[in-house]
Formats: sequence, C-alpha cells, structure tokens
Amino acid sequence: MNWAWRFGMIVLSGVPAIIGGGITWGFTESWTAVGIWEAILLVLLIATLIKGGKGTGAAGAH
Repeated sequence: MNWAWRFGMIVLSGVPAIIGGGITWGFTESWTAVGIWEAILLVLLIATLIKGGKGTGAAGAH
C-alpha cells in the first residue's frame, strides 16, 4: 500500500473541508449545511482512498 499517497490525500482534503465549510457557513449560516458539506467530502475522500490511485497506471509499473 502506498501510505505516503494516502496521507497526502488526507492532508490535501483538509483545504476544501476548511475553506468549503466557511463558504457554506457564510451562505447558509446553518451548521446542518456545513455538516452535509463535510459528509460529502468524507465520502469522496473514502472513495478516493479505497480506489487508491489504481486507475493511473503508474502503480502497475512498480
């Protein structure tokens, strides 16, 4: 498993979580909307981590 890639993806997902959460709060002023935004990002992150970059073709070169 490529742990460095996975850790990088987790760190990289923090940017849209923080910025997007603030923008969502600014538009809606609702914690429910912010929670939904964070849940969507979490699902996307999990899907990306499960896929693990397998579709890039670079993983098979090792």
